[in-house]
Amino acid sequence: MMFELIDVAAVVIVFLLLILVAREFVFRWRVRLRVVTGDESLLEDNRVKIVNITQGPEGSREVNALRMVPLEQELSDGQIIGDRPRNGQAD
Repeated sequence: MMFELIDVAAVVIVFLLLILVAREFVFRWRVRLRVVTGDESLLEDNRVKIVNITQGPEGSREVNALRMVPLEQELSDGQIIGDRPRNGQAD
């Protein structure tokens, strides 16, 4: 049984697609491994686009809605927000 040219071309195209999918899978696995190990060379890698760098303890989540209060704003007892009680004085 002879293979026709169309059959060979179809097999080559499927083989190339499988190679591309495998290459992308390996690339993503290696990037994830580099992120987990904290590889700083990712910052200079041309193949990776970094959108946001966040640093925090494991299990932290990014929060987009925070209420900002100026430090000069005083509370009713005269304590400025952000100040700590001095010399062990409690409120």
